[in-house]
Amino acid sequence: MNHRARLPRRPAARGSVLALALAAAAGCAPDGSSPATSIALEPDQVLADSLIGAWVAAAGGMEAWQDIESARYTITTVWYDSTGGIRRMRPRRVEYRKMDGVEQTRIERPEAEGLYVQTFTGSEMWATLNERLLEPGIRAWDESEYVGRDVVYWFGLPYKLLDPGVNRRAGARDEGGYEVRITFGDGVGLQSGDRYFYYFLDDDPWPEQVHYISQGRGEESRARMYWDGYRTVGDFTYVISRLYRDTEMNPTRELRHDDVELNPVLSDSIFRRPGS
Repeated sequence: MNHRARLPRRPAARGSVLALALAAAAGCAPDGSSPATSIALEPDQVLADSLIGAWVAAAGGMEAWQDIESARYTITTVWYDSTGGIRRMRPRRVEYRKMDGVEQTRIERPEAEGLYVQTFTGSEMWATLNERLLEPGIRAWDESEYVGRDVVYWFGLPYKLLDPGVNRRAGARDEGGYEVRITFGDGVGLQSGDRYFYYFLDDDPWPEQVHYISQGRGEESRARMYWDGYRTVGDFTYVISRLYRDTEMNPTRELRHDDVELNPVLSDSIFRRPGS
């Protein structure tokens, strides 16, 4: 199965945005002058911010993310067998909004036992199964905050990399291109000990690969994602397919974003705990 054949190619970079970013990282403004800065950063921090800034610009600019007050989209996880065929698919329908500086999510997930709904309001979380409120200690309840943040993180890249408490450093790779290393401050990120690695080719503002190592795990657990397929709604460009491969480049899992709707009207009632 050629699961990537029909995916749209990445949008063209806007001008020489990556070259301009790397010039800034070298300490020069586009006209060759030295840019002013109010915070002293290490060279690897400047390079990281420059690479991410180039990615943000190519994806539509900060305004594209700031203009999104709400969204609906489907995230589908696809698992592959050893032959590369589809073994299982799990769609999740996400409703997301920004409310008073807080990100809120409601996620519908059909399973054999019925329809799960997981809700995270920024201060509270809960889950239901077939409209029946579950209890803390049940996995669907306990993971409501985690999955709520996770579905926003992947949808909101690269903008989420600029959130407070996200540590960004970068360096050139011996084989060419650049590596941006992401870690998190205490209380930031899904797990503060998670590590992410974004790999960029020369002259391309879009990452080709993203790897991550979960908190408390070693190099042998490194997950490798290869990105392909982009779609633009308004000024906002998002990634359609993130494909996980093993060390022999066989596909194991895929994360897809589809059916994206920006700024729908979402009722307050869907973010209220049942019975409240």
